[in-house]
Parts: sequence; C-alpha cells; structure tokens
Amino acid sequence: MDGVIEYVFGAGDGETSAWRSVADLDLNADGVFDAVSLDFDGDGLADDAMVDTDADGVADLSALDLDDDGLPETFFADGGSGLWERAADRPSGPPLSPAPTAPGESVLDTDADGTDDTVLIDTDGDGYADAHRPARG
Repeated sequence: MDGVIEYVFGAGDGETSAWRSVADLDLNADGVFDAVSLDFDGDGLADDAMVDTDADGVADLSALDLDDDGLPETFFADGGSGLWERAADRPSGPPLSPAPTAPGESVLDTDADGTDDTVLIDTDGDGYADAHRPARG
C-alpha cells in the first residue's frame, strides 16, 4: 500500500463521489496508518475516519466518534451505495488509543511492547508529521 486510501460517499441515488487521501491515523495501534481522519462538522476534531482494514488501499469501514473523545465507538460498512449504512463490528486488534492531548499530535507504540513511546507532531498543520518526541509515561 502506498499510504493512500480511497473512499466513496453517495446520497443513495446511485451517484457516488470518490476521494483519495493520505492515511493519517493508526486505529488498530500497530504502527501503520490505516485510516483517513475527516472533520464533517468543522469543529477541528476528527469525528469520522475511513478505515482500510485489509490494506488494499480502499476504505472498507467508516468509524464515527460521536462524542468527540477521540475514540470511535460506532462502525459502519458501505452497503454498496456509498452511504455506509450497515452496522459493523469494531476491527480486531489492540484497543484504540485515546486522542492525542494536543492538536497535530499522534501517539505511537514503535517497539510493539503495548506502551505508547513516541509522539509524532505536525508543527505546521499540513497533515504530515515533521517532528517527534518521546511519549510521557
């Protein structure tokens, strides 16, 4: 996978629009970005993520964070019309990590010991990490 995820939305009338975005979230905490974060309500917080669970470059789950706590609690699969209307189970893997404590930060477990040890920081707001620091225990 080239780090880009394709996802499709529709209005239910058979017409869909497709987007491709660079993955920017690691929802299963395995050290690989597997989702694209989206802010549909414009509050600056990601409230939806398009997740590629099988690493084929195409989103197969939509994850919703309805209470803005940084943890998606509802998952949907696309029923074929771009509406993401079929309820789905949370993807398997380690528990989802809480949201970063500051905007533009992403916490990772780089040595796979089950403890977050590195914080990636997007200092200029372009969507790409350009600095890092150790995670505080």
